[in-house]
Amino acid sequence: MVSISSLVTVKSKEVKALFASCAFFFLILCAYYIIRPIRDEMVIANGVGNIQWILLATVITLILLTPVFGWVTTRFKTKQFLSYCILFFASHLVGFYFLFNVENRPAIVTQAFYVWVNVFNMFIVSLFWSFMNDVFGKEQVKRLFAFIAAGGTAGAICGPIITRGLVENVGLAPLLLISATTLALSVLLVFWLIRWQNDDYDNCSVSRQVKDKALKGGVMGGFTLVVRSPYLAGICVFILLYATSITFVQIRQAELVAEAYSVPEKRTQLFATIDLVVNVLVLLFQLFLTSRIINWLGFSKTLIIVPFGITIGFGVMAFVPVLAVMISLEVFRRVGDYAIMKPAREMLFSVVSREEKYKAKNFIDTTILRTGSASSSWIYKGVASIGMQGLGIAAVSVALGLAWCFIAYWLGKQFTRLQNSQILAAKTPQSRDK
Repeated sequence: MVSISSLVTVKSKEVKALFASCAFFFLILCAYYIIRPIRDEMVIANGVGNIQWILLATVITLILLTPVFGWVTTRFKTKQFLSYCILFFASHLVGFYFLFNVENRPAIVTQAFYVWVNVFNMFIVSLFWSFMNDVFGKEQVKRLFAFIAAGGTAGAICGPIITRGLVENVGLAPLLLISATTLALSVLLVFWLIRWQNDDYDNCSVSRQVKDKALKGGVMGGFTLVVRSPYLAGICVFILLYATSITFVQIRQAELVAEAYSVPEKRTQLFATIDLVVNVLVLLFQLFLTSRIINWLGFSKTLIIVPFGITIGFGVMAFVPVLAVMISLEVFRRVGDYAIMKPAREMLFSVVSREEKYKAKNFIDTTILRTGSASSSWIYKGVASIGMQGLGIAAVSVALGLAWCFIAYWLGKQFTRLQNSQILAAKTPQSRDK
């Protein structure tokens, strides 16, 4: 075993793949975080009161794309459909460059860009972690995922720095080309990691090499896999409750920012600053605390940290509804999500089949997540429309938060049970041979 700066324990033959995975995630999240502040500005430019319609459009788009994704994964090898998806999104950024680079940008472009960024983020990050669960085995994910996530966080730090430093001088449109170039470069790492997996890794070569084949099942395989599995259905409920918290925080934050700032560039800078602060904190957590927290608390309790904290945070917001408190809650939510809950959540898929890792996971991370976001935006709108925006949102959040904590604890127990069962099943043939 080789220790890299006492941060991660990695076998000598895993080192190159570990850094390649970090670089892959770095490029993806750097590309995303270059344009994320622009997306957040689009919410205000389009009118915060219309966000529920934009989120509904996102859900419809994802539903329409689900069978397309299912078709692609059943007809192309892993490296092909991953590369096609990455280049597909990169080409769209080039298209948006020309739509943004006009004097009077139409509102439909602003709305379309917000929907597109949501779809892009969901698909690309979900595919990345599916790929990581494919590249690395069950024992490896516990050791390596936190460090790989830190590579992505480094990219998430660079993205806002680029946007914050350039937006006032070059405007919004050129940033899209920078993002597209960064994203396209990640395709090279897809090919390298698959070659490493098949040629260089000293594991059972047959079981590893079949992973660059097309997936089984139909175009709606993700949906049918979820329906058949209580474990995957539980993850769906977890994601729906997670989406509700994200949406409530984002809408309230957008409302308060719109009241405080009137200039688009200033709002974009504020969002980039929040991104930068969040991602620096996330990187520190991922490098020094994430793995230790999971070991200290156990898997189930780790999944509860963020739901419990957000529930308390909304209670505070009910009585102190100011921008500083809202930003603090957003920082806690995102740091807790990316540094603690996200790596743990991705581990949930390390105990499922390969088809479930790609199809079911993608369906959950895209359609289910955005369905939760859209529906919760209507709940927020409904509660606010009857004059109960403060206490009403807090009451709803507390109730949903408690349910979120319960399902998180249950999923942690199910994960441990499935993992132990698979470890036992893997040992059984060897014991019989003896």
